[in-house]
Amino acid sequence: MELSRQIAQMDAEELRDLASVLITQLAERDSAHATILAERESAHATILSKRDAELKTKQLKIDQLTHEMAILKRWRFDRRSEQLDVVQRSLLDESIEADLEAIGFEVEVLRDKPATPKDKPRRVALPASLPRREIAHEPDNTACSCGCGMERIGEDVSERLDYTPGVFEVERHVRGKWVCRRCERLLQEPMPAHIIDKGIPTAGLLAHILIAKYLDHLPLYRQEEIFGRAGLPISRSTQAQWVGVVGVQVQPLVDTMRAEMLTCPVLHADETPVPMLKPGLRRTHRAYLWSYSTSEYDDRQIVVYNFAEGRHGDHARAFLGEWSGKLVCDDYSGYKALFKQGVIEAGCLAHARRKLHDLYANHRSEIAEEGLRYFAALYEIEREAREQKLNAEDRRQLRAQRSKPIAEALRQWLTRQRGQVPDGSATAKAIDYSLGRWAALTRFIEDGDLPADNNHIENRIRPVALGRSNWMFAGSLRAGQRAAAIMSLIQTAKLNGHDPYHYLKDVLERLPTQPASRIDELLPHRWHSDAT
Repeated sequence: MELSRQIAQMDAEELRDLASVLITQLAERDSAHATILAERESAHATILSKRDAELKTKQLKIDQLTHEMAILKRWRFDRRSEQLDVVQRSLLDESIEADLEAIGFEVEVLRDKPATPKDKPRRVALPASLPRREIAHEPDNTACSCGCGMERIGEDVSERLDYTPGVFEVERHVRGKWVCRRCERLLQEPMPAHIIDKGIPTAGLLAHILIAKYLDHLPLYRQEEIFGRAGLPISRSTQAQWVGVVGVQVQPLVDTMRAEMLTCPVLHADETPVPMLKPGLRRTHRAYLWSYSTSEYDDRQIVVYNFAEGRHGDHARAFLGEWSGKLVCDDYSGYKALFKQGVIEAGCLAHARRKLHDLYANHRSEIAEEGLRYFAALYEIEREAREQKLNAEDRRQLRAQRSKPIAEALRQWLTRQRGQVPDGSATAKAIDYSLGRWAALTRFIEDGDLPADNNHIENRIRPVALGRSNWMFAGSLRAGQRAAAIMSLIQTAKLNGHDPYHYLKDVLERLPTQPASRIDELLPHRWHSDAT
């Protein structure tokens, strides 16, 4: 009413001014409202665009995995696999079963909705003859919020199969059901998370299978026979499915370990051939297992394997990425491109010595025998430094005082001998190896952080070479990559003085509930367990 009286008392000019102000305010409000709507629509469009891009990426990955799965299924059931002998077919079947399960697990993770349940045969009950160990899961507090005490009305029991060498045992997880009669509230402890959800194997059984396969080099068909002697033959296809899922689950842990390793200033690198089976062919393809590790002088002892279909230097560049430090390696040409991109080459004194040692061992060469004395003197100094546990600066000073004069005398001796032997001879080739890489071979003398040779990584890759006679070949690229990931964890655990079985068992128990922000706590060089 007051506003109406004020308007009624205004003259024409004042009314025009008031109308102008109101029109301006309305225009400003409409403009602000339009801006807000535009911003909301833009933000919504951005969200939708981002979501569409994520969905397309996921769908593309699902399509790729589905295609790969179709190929594996065709290989699995194609009669061409009969061209392989019995052992080869068995190993191929193991790899394909593991690959199929790993791909299926990845597809389920990528889908927004749970995948359609598989038509799997009904699980056979675990034999009643096996010993049982009961694990109770009861609520800490059975008092209802209404004030009444809850009654136990039943329980749910699930069984998981555990294994210690030679003995099976069944874990009976008993989850009591508690109910409040007044408000009909039901209380039950949830089932603890497991690395294979709703599966029967415990972390201990899975760790045993992985250690036997990737450390003791026992194929799954042999483990099936061993389990049979213990009272329960677990089929190789079932074991392969477990291995496939675990391989996917531990990959983030290996990726984290690789990322930390690439922060170190000094790395070792080496590679070894591994035959990889090409299903449908009568031969295997030569693939390579590349190994990378920190230096023996580094506080963080890490080794990471990378399986690739070839030995081309692109594989090393892809693995190391933007890393630029000092790389200890042999004279393989695949590393040369890295040195053009800022990586500093450090040679392997053991490789140079080995050239002369082969001459002496095969031909009793007097020249080789004399040259070996120089190398022996250099290694004696390294042995003393290792025994005294010198730090980097003390090692550098020791090498400058004692190793440098010996190295210079060796270079002069090699130069003199090279002028006295014919080109193309075995002796000339042995001498040329050292003289052609002299700067890289002697770089350790001026740098206390560098080791004298590449033996540290060669010792890490030797177990793989020893196991080739047992597991023969990788069944597929995916199987080789899975083996590389699991062996990275096992060998790094050994390198840090852990029992690989206890480490892997503990990690598989903790991994399902470990926050991503604290996954580094499970890395072998940081791992601590109350059980060890």
